[in-house]
Amino acid sequence: MATLREKLLKTADDVKKNMAVPFKVKKEKKELEVWIIGKEQKLAELESDLNDMKADDTLDVEAILYKQDDLALTKRQLEQGEALMKELFGKAE
Repeated sequence: MATLREKLLKTADDVKKNMAVPFKVKKEKKELEVWIIGKEQKLAELESDLNDMKADDTLDVEAILYKQDDLALTKRQLEQGEALMKELFGKAE
């Protein structure tokens, strides 16, 4: 049988943990938003790089294909991140 002190300590710990939950969720949402912004920025940079590569005097097909792969991967990651935002937090920002 637990003592009164043990019960009070357990209750206090539960209250502290429950108080921290909204702040933890808010922080995690902001971190995911920052991650999404990073992917959006990378996507814009990759698209710009790809256009520059296609307009270059020498056509490096391998480099262009690798850049297209990077672009496709980043797009997919961005879509997944936005879907995760909607799933976990209710809407994509």
